[in-house]
Amino acid sequence: EAARNYTPYPYMETSDPNVIYKAEGFIFPSTYMFDIGMNEKDMLAMMVKEFNTQMNKENIPEEAEKQKMSIRDLVNMAALVEMEAVFKEEQPRIAGVFLRRLEIYMPIQSDTTIPDTRIQNPYNTYQNPGLPPGPISSPGMSAIKAVLNPEKTEYLYFVAEKDGHHRFTKTYAEHLKAIEDIHGPQ
Repeated sequence: EAARNYTPYPYMETSDPNVIYKAEGFIFPSTYMFDIGMNEKDMLAMMVKEFNTQMNKENIPEEAEKQKMSIRDLVNMAALVEMEAVFKEEQPRIAGVFLRRLEIYMPIQSDTTIPDTRIQNPYNTYQNPGLPPGPISSPGMSAIKAVLNPEKTEYLYFVAEKDGHHRFTKTYAEHLKAIEDIHGPQ
């Protein structure tokens, strides 16, 4: 409940009614020491303040502005990258795929945004173009930096290998073949 309308920094604000927890995405993933008896609002304030501190320490607002990207969109995209990438070294490539898809007006199609891609929901990136209404998780700094420094790639698709790495492909036909190679005939 504390996260529902907590927006101490202007970049957290949104008027989109589909965003239920406005603090989602802006809670810095770290280890925190909470005082005994500390309430949820104070805990949330500490974690959101740490997010803002880390963003400024890494000059993220300046970098985002150079790329004409809002902090909210940056965090939104980084949350998708964070949830897709099991291995940090793949984050820049995954960011590159998602950004390329947006560039050519192709749906992002991330399985991380909704459990069933047939469900009609504003967060369904298979049915809805562009970014979801808000971040789906709180990304780490490596995912945020990956979005600001994506791998320039021709890839449009990727599928998870059994070990958590991804196989990247350029065409839908190659993607279907990769799925069959990894998971067997569908």
